[in-house]
Amino acid sequence: MPDIGEGIAEVEILKWHVGVGEQIHADQIVATIETAKAVVEMPTPLTGTVVSLGAEPGGRLPVGAVLITVDGIPGATDTSPVAGAAVLDQGLASPAPSVAARPKAAPAVRRFAVEHGVELQGLRGSGPGGRITREDVLNAVGSTVESEMTGPDRGRPLAHVPYAGSGADGEDQHIPLRGLRREIAKAMAESWRSVPHIIDYREVDATRLVEARASMREAWPEHAEALTFVPLFVKVVATALRRHPLMNASFDEDEQGYVLHRRVHIGVATATADGLLVPVVRDADRKSILELALEIAELVELARARKATVEQLRGGTYTVNNFGAIGASMGTPIIHTPEVGITGFGRIGDRVMAREGVPVVRPMLTLSSVGDHRLHDGDTLGKFTSTLVRLLEAPYELLAELV
Repeated sequence: MPDIGEGIAEVEILKWHVGVGEQIHADQIVATIETAKAVVEMPTPLTGTVVSLGAEPGGRLPVGAVLITVDGIPGATDTSPVAGAAVLDQGLASPAPSVAARPKAAPAVRRFAVEHGVELQGLRGSGPGGRITREDVLNAVGSTVESEMTGPDRGRPLAHVPYAGSGADGEDQHIPLRGLRREIAKAMAESWRSVPHIIDYREVDATRLVEARASMREAWPEHAEALTFVPLFVKVVATALRRHPLMNASFDEDEQGYVLHRRVHIGVATATADGLLVPVVRDADRKSILELALEIAELVELARARKATVEQLRGGTYTVNNFGAIGASMGTPIIHTPEVGITGFGRIGDRVMAREGVPVVRPMLTLSSVGDHRLHDGDTLGKFTSTLVRLLEAPYELLAELV
């Protein structure tokens, strides 16, 4: 397996594409794994018969552990039967202990069992040929939540759907955090615990911003769908970071210092069915708004389909979060460490405000600008936020930043 990088120490097995006793060949996809960043299909360099699998679906393996053990590799120097083990650091390791034959179940049933904390090994399948079904898993947990789900909730992870128990007599569900959701929980808790967040909330008159987006959509109707407010937010933030380089930095915990980044790579917080992912737009300050719009649309689509590569999800120097996409007017974003700042943008809506002593209705935007107080004081963050407000209220100033 190639090095997946980003300091990932372990992975979770989502499903196996092969079973014990099956013949496999080099470069065949044998498993689908999940890291904190992406879902990856895992090939093997081995050819032969599968002897054992390193973990059940839902299990976690540290980098360097045996992923799969294969008996009889054509071309091996030793002609006696040997076991080759594909491991997570692209080397060879001693064979893993043999495990019992894998229970028969469809991949969707395996994932459903993982979400419920059910081990398939101990279940007796009621399907054809002893295959384990969803009903078998439900019987094991004593719950009818899935069978009572209809419409858009069916098939969604249970962490994201309401509990459908039977009133006061229904039993509580104990659902472990898995995969991406578990990694998000760890990262957010660590950021909030270790980083002193300083927050600057501002209101912005978005009149000209709304006009600018409308003009661009009129000029490029074929790209109207991609021309949301997000590429405008990214361009404004990237421009402000060039003017305030202390915000475009990373904090080094080990050295108790910081790194100033010469390039501006903006992460775009993206909601997926499994949790939040942050694909990165590289050199955002050097791209036009249309270029940003098209690239962001592509990255967001890949992230939501869990097809974004590790490279597309790493290396950000600052993050943008659009609360408006979920209808929120205001929020408090948490810094994506080791970055030292993040800006959240709320929903644009008409509100009454004073202009030269006269009440007028304007499209207003609330933003939340957050900094790491170990590096930024109120003065540093305030000047950066003021630049954001100025550019949002006068977006045509961005023309002067074209390179």
